[in-house]
Amino acid sequence: MKSLDILEEFVFVQTFQLLDTLSTTTNPIWGRMNAQQMIEHLTMAINVSNGINKIPLITPIEKVAKTKSLLLLSDRSMPKFFHNPALPKDPIPCKNSNITEAIVSLKTALELFKNHFQSEASKTQLHNIFGELNYNEWLWFHYKHFHHHFAQFNLIPYSEKF
Repeated sequence: MKSLDILEEFVFVQTFQLLDTLSTTTNPIWGRMNAQQMIEHLTMAINVSNGINKIPLITPIEKVAKTKSLLLLSDRSMPKFFHNPALPKDPIPCKNSNITEAIVSLKTALELFKNHFQSEASKTQLHNIFGELNYNEWLWFHYKHFHHHFAQFNLIPYSEKF
């Protein structure tokens, strides 16, 4: 796993530098989401990590540790066509009126995420596949998740491993 400084720099700073290069006409290399849907999808995941969106665990409890170890805490990137079974197959319609508002919503959600964990170092929040995650584990998830979707929109190169 990357250092906390590298993860925070990417998620809280570089994310918005990369999103500044994205436009409504940017098409994905794979998948069916448009650029704004992708940003809103990232915000939805952040809102799980900051406690706003509550979701149930879908991984059998006896498989959580192995799933977390193999898929999350490894240096493997998310596969190109990975689909979270808790989400619909079709992209969710946009909630914000434009891409600029979607980016502002993402920024707000990330601030809430940071604040959510600052009050209590041992706090965890449930991820529907990986179980309870602490701040560092969520940050690693967001790093991998953001990389996945930024590569999807050709903002960064896709890589099999970190």
